[in-house]
Amino acid sequence: MIQKGQVILIVLLFIATCIIPTTARDVGNSFQSASKGDWLYVGGSGPGNYTKIQDAIDHASWFSTVFVYSGVYDEKIDIPKAISLIGESRNTTIISRVAYGTCLISLKSSNITISEFTFNFTGSFIIQCPFDKNYRDIVISNNMFQGNISMDISLIDCQFCSITQNIFYLKNMSDAISLSESENCDIANNVMIGSYSGGIFLRDSSYNKISNNSLEGISPHALGIVIDLSDFNTISNNTLHNYTWAIYIIDSENLSIISNHIENPLPSQWRSLGSMGIWIIDSYDILVQYNFISGFKFGIHLDDARQMIISKNTFMKNIVHARFYNTGFSSNTWDQNYWGKPRILPKPIFGIKYIYVLYPGFVEFDWHPAQEPYDI
Repeated sequence: MIQKGQVILIVLLFIATCIIPTTARDVGNSFQSASKGDWLYVGGSGPGNYTKIQDAIDHASWFSTVFVYSGVYDEKIDIPKAISLIGESRNTTIISRVAYGTCLISLKSSNITISEFTFNFTGSFIIQCPFDKNYRDIVISNNMFQGNISMDISLIDCQFCSITQNIFYLKNMSDAISLSESENCDIANNVMIGSYSGGIFLRDSSYNKISNNSLEGISPHALGIVIDLSDFNTISNNTLHNYTWAIYIIDSENLSIISNHIENPLPSQWRSLGSMGIWIIDSYDILVQYNFISGFKFGIHLDDARQMIISKNTFMKNIVHARFYNTGFSSNTWDQNYWGKPRILPKPIFGIKYIYVLYPGFVEFDWHPAQEPYDI
C-alpha cells in the first residue's frame, strides 16, 4: 500500500515537470532559449540568446538551426558547417556592413540554408562559395540584397543548389547571381531591379534551370542572362525588360530557351546601339521556342550558331526581327514564328554565309509563319 509520503512526493514531481518548462522560456519570445536542442537564437530577449550571429554559428552543431531575431547586425560571417541560418523577417532582420574588397558571408560547407534576411553591404560579394570545394545542397531563399558590391551571390563548383524568391536591388555595376563550374542548380522566382551591368551569369555550368525570374535593367549596356561555355541548361518563363542584350549565349550547346517575355521599351537611340533580344554566338543545338521578343534592333541574332530551332516565337516592333551570320553548310530551322504581322507567303530571314567565299545575301526561310501572336 502506497504511503502518504510517497503520494506527496509524486504530486510534487508532477507539479515541477509542469512548471519548469514554462519558467525556462522567455515570456516575450515565441521560441525557446539559446542552445535548446538543435536551435540557437541570436538577438531577442530570451535568456542565453547570443548577441552575435558568428558566435551562434561557432557554437552550433552540424545540421542545427540558427534563428536570428529582428535587428541590425554589423558583422562578417563564415559558415563552416551544415546549418540553417534563418532570420525572423527579411524586412526587419538586417546584416549591414562596409568592408571593401571582402565577402560578407563565406560558405564553407554543403547543406547550408540562408533565408529571411536583408543584406546591405559595401564590398565585393554578399554571399560567396570559394573555389574547388564541390559543395552541394546550398539554399538561398527569400532574402533581400542591396548595397554597392560587385556580385550579390557567387557560387563556384556547387551542385544541387537553389536560389529562389530573393529580391535584388542592384546599384552601379553590380551583378546579381553568378554560377561557375556548377551543375543541377535552380535559379527561380527571383526579382532583380535596376541592373546597370548584368543579372544572371552561368559559366562552365551545366544542367541548371533559370525560370520564372523577373529582371529589370536600366542601362544601355546591361546584360540580362548570360550563358558562357555551359551546356544542357534551360531558360524558361523569365521576364526581361530594359536590357540592351537580354539573353546572351556564347560557346554553349544543347540549351532550351522557352516561353520568356523579352521586351525593350527603351528610347529609340538605345535601340540603335545594336540591342538584341537573343544573341547567340558559336553555339549549337539550341531550341528557341514560344518567346515574346519586342523592341530591339535585332530580335534574334545568330553569329556562327548552327542547328538552331527557332519555332513558335512572337516577334514584335523590332527593327530587324532576325539575322544570322554562319560559316559552313549547316543551316537553322525557322518554323511557325509570328513576324509582327500575318503573312501568307514564307518569311525570308536574311543573313550572311561564309562557305569558302562570302555570301552576303544568303536567305533562310520560315516556311509556315504564324498568322497571329502566341499567348506567351
